[in-house]
Amino acid sequence: MSMKLKIYLLTTSLVLFTAIILIILSVNSLWSHIEEEKFQEVSSLALLLDENIEGTYDDLVKKNGENGVTTEALNAELQPFIDKITTAYPGYGTGYYVKELNSIVAFGPNFNKDGLKDISADSSARIVYKTKEPYQFQNYSQTRDGIVLANIRPIIRDGEVIGHVWGNVLVEDMNSLFITELKKGIGLLIIIMLIALLGSNLITRQYIRNLKNFRERVKSIDLNQQQAPKFAAELMEVYDEVVSSRVALIESEQRFRDVANAFEEFVWETDTKGNYLYLSERATNILGYEPHELIGRNTVEDVIKEDQELIRKTLEIHSKGKTGFRNLEYRKMTKSGNVVYLSTNCVPIFNSNQEFIGFRGAARDISTKKKAEQRIQYLAHYDYLTNLPNRASLEKEINKLIEQDKPFAILFIDVDHFKTINDSLGHTMGDDLLRIIGERLIESIQQTDQVYRFGGDEFIIVMQNFQHADEIKIRTQKIVNNMAKPLLLNDQPLFTSISVGISKYPTHGNDYEALIKNADMAMYTAKENGRKQYIIYADEFGENVYEKFEITNDFYDALDKEQFKLNYQPQVDLHSGKIVGVEALIRWQHPTKGVISPAKFIPVAEETGLIIPLGSWILRKACLDRKQWLEAGIQDIRVAVNISMKQFQQENFVETVLSILEETGLDPTYLELEITESIAMNKHQDVIKKLTLLREKQIYVSIDDFGTGYSSLSYLKELPINQLKVDQSFVQGIDHGNYQILQSIITLAQAMQLSVVAEGVETEKQAQRLKEFKCSIAQGYLYYKPMPVEDLLPVLKSI
Repeated sequence: MSMKLKIYLLTTSLVLFTAIILIILSVNSLWSHIEEEKFQEVSSLALLLDENIEGTYDDLVKKNGENGVTTEALNAELQPFIDKITTAYPGYGTGYYVKELNSIVAFGPNFNKDGLKDISADSSARIVYKTKEPYQFQNYSQTRDGIVLANIRPIIRDGEVIGHVWGNVLVEDMNSLFITELKKGIGLLIIIMLIALLGSNLITRQYIRNLKNFRERVKSIDLNQQQAPKFAAELMEVYDEVVSSRVALIESEQRFRDVANAFEEFVWETDTKGNYLYLSERATNILGYEPHELIGRNTVEDVIKEDQELIRKTLEIHSKGKTGFRNLEYRKMTKSGNVVYLSTNCVPIFNSNQEFIGFRGAARDISTKKKAEQRIQYLAHYDYLTNLPNRASLEKEINKLIEQDKPFAILFIDVDHFKTINDSLGHTMGDDLLRIIGERLIESIQQTDQVYRFGGDEFIIVMQNFQHADEIKIRTQKIVNNMAKPLLLNDQPLFTSISVGISKYPTHGNDYEALIKNADMAMYTAKENGRKQYIIYADEFGENVYEKFEITNDFYDALDKEQFKLNYQPQVDLHSGKIVGVEALIRWQHPTKGVISPAKFIPVAEETGLIIPLGSWILRKACLDRKQWLEAGIQDIRVAVNISMKQFQQENFVETVLSILEETGLDPTYLELEITESIAMNKHQDVIKKLTLLREKQIYVSIDDFGTGYSSLSYLKELPINQLKVDQSFVQGIDHGNYQILQSIITLAQAMQLSVVAEGVETEKQAQRLKEFKCSIAQGYLYYKPMPVEDLLPVLKSI
């Protein structure tokens, strides 16, 4: 066999083997991608139907009374929605099944009444009645009369599965899509293979020609001593030509591999200045341009103005360093004028002399991901029902105004008798009313003011640009009067009113929590005085001011005379039932006034700054008690101490904590510090610095009352914390079926590898639901009430 034939067969075999491997990998990847995509789509349809059934079944049961709900009644309610879904998403199937009726009650597409019957006994859908979890499978569907990819979601009421919903797509339709996509991919691979074969043939010819020339040169040269130097030069020249041919072959094969590796994205090459030299056909699908339309144009062109500097600097830095980059995200205009988000990875290109000549990389479309992130970001700062700014936005704006030291007023608004309206007209009408009230409030304020949705039927208006208190009263009265006018709800007039409490900065507080609290107190006073009015905090609470004065005076003696005591409430592992921690709770036993509630003296301590010495006393006493339990043989239990914002903001806070630990001799691993979301959100970098120092000392840190402070998710994930304590209001919601937010918080914590403590657990139903949500720890009267230290030690010894 000749040398030429050997080389040609070797290169051809390499190309064919590579192509076959790529075809196998591409077919497998394409089918997996289509299958995953379809499972996600039918899962979304099932979730959509699950959310739609909310309340429908219970409402029909009430409507039919003793007659019970029937297949026909449910079909009449649900079939129109099914028809809309199947019309909007052709090729997909959906439906509902009710266990009590042992029957499908609505389905699509191709609905007919004969299909309203029980599912087969061996149907895969029956699995969800055991697992109570969504289930996806590939099997026969009696409503589609064919093999489908399906997602089944159980309909759960009071912990029991009463039926299920489904979304599916025929495998037959997927096969058509798969074949269409496969043809595109194989066509591209065939083209690449032909180009590679042609290139290998040309390179082989050149390689053989060089070898022949080499032999001829050697044979024609007289190998004597004098001509030896000339012979060496001739030989090196031929050698260089051979090496160049081999390098060309290697570069061709490298390009082929790069294209194959980036098959699902579009591949590009640029010179050192960022001018396109090559783009794959996939660029047309994403950018709308044919590859030849972009060759020679700079990559910065069509990048939106805000991202152009990012691209220029990235190219400049990596051109100088002759390095590639990964996950560069930017926005680019398509040929049709739309904006697409791209994520790009690339490597540097070097020629045979190892000179840097440009970049080669792949870009993928991440627009869907970015839109989802933007939606999440929007929901983090705006109320989904009214589209008004939410609590997080409110706190941010108020803190900003406080930093600027601008006077402003907070109007805490509550809708009078809203619960009665909501119970009478239903939650849907109640939601519509809240939207209309939000719009009416916007119409009632000046341009410099802003309306916020605080929660439930409560709204906040931040009022600015007033010259004196009387102007606040006049503008507030105008809002009250305007809200008393009838509202049109479903073309029917509805009369309602609002009660308003007002606090002013800096008169009624120097921080967000104090201003909101005082405005809230004034609002409740307005309600108690007959509703449909406003009350300014300073005008109505003279008695409370005097009470605060007395508490402040007595506070100094209380510390010196040891009138403060600590009670402890155990925290229980939900699965083992063992006590895993205790929370220290301050109590004030006044010699003449009896027990004074922390709700009265803690705010006074915050305002006067007495919270600093009180907080240090609590921390020291808790550490001493824990040290005594340790000496009594009590292991593996942390003592949790609440930290106020003013404590945490002290520059020497961390040093104070470490000093108390050293003074009491307590190992830091037995101490847990609880901070509020408000602390976590305030002066973010300073918070991270202090929390990091605490964590380095192995001190456990929890976010207390999580869910009420409106923290940003993007900030929360940056905090070096160990645990979330869910506010008891979310736990109480379990008894009323309102546990979605609680479940989301627990899921979020698990994703962030944080443990969760549920506060205020009082019933077995709440405990059971928390176990189902995989909550870690519970605290509440169901297990233990707060108790003095002398009562706690026997309890701890008994476990």
